Amino acid sequence: MEETGKKLRKESLREKTSRTLALPGEAVAGMPRLELTGDRELYLENYKEILSYSKEEICVDGGQWMLRLTGRDLEIKAMRERELRLFGWVHSLELV
Repeated sequence: MEETGKKLRKESLREKTSRTLALPGEAVAGMPRLELTGDRELYLENYKEILSYSKEEICVDGGQWMLRLTGRDLEIKAMRERELRLFGWVHSLELV
């Protein structure tokens, strides 16, 4: 194989992980999806129910998993059948 003058670089861990975990859209249908924007906003798809809710902790049942969100001034800003949008100061997320 001929060298074209470009140096081969080692694939970063982030790139390797992204490539390895890339799944087609059909494979993730119905799977939980969590999106955290900074430490202030959380969007969650495909949950079953809210187990507990306070300004300091929110627990969500996802069927085979449970999400425990801790922080301060936590609020549910939008809730639909399978979607949840939370705001506040997020200190930690725990997936159980």
